[in-house]
Amino acid sequence: MRRTTVLAALCTLLLIAAPAAFALDADDLGDLLGYTIIAFTHVDGDFEGAEYGKVVQLENRMVFEFHEYNYSYSYRPSVAVFAQHVSSADMLSAGIKNPPSAGTTLYKLIIDDEVYDVGRMR
Repeated sequence: MRRTTVLAALCTLLLIAAPAAFALDADDLGDLLGYTIIAFTHVDGDFEGAEYGKVVQLENRMVFEFHEYNYSYSYRPSVAVFAQHVSSADMLSAGIKNPPSAGTTLYKLIIDDEVYDVGRMR
């Protein structure tokens, strides 16, 4: 009886703590400093995580290419799209030679409580 009670208590604790273990926290939000949310949508179909060079199409017709690796799986997860414009002057001061005169836009996605570095293809 005592063993059953302890097991039930542990299962309850795991169910309570599990969502917090997978939630986005303040440290993750630091990666988004200077970025602006520009869209909220969903992945079009299955999402099987990120791989370098892998392409993901969103339901709003935006298309991105991942610049990192992180495995996860979900069907039609929510996506928040963030962007930050970097001017050519800022790029020059960072030591980048011959930046585009119009600057460039950097993108990040939040999918399933994970922040991803991506490049926009469309």
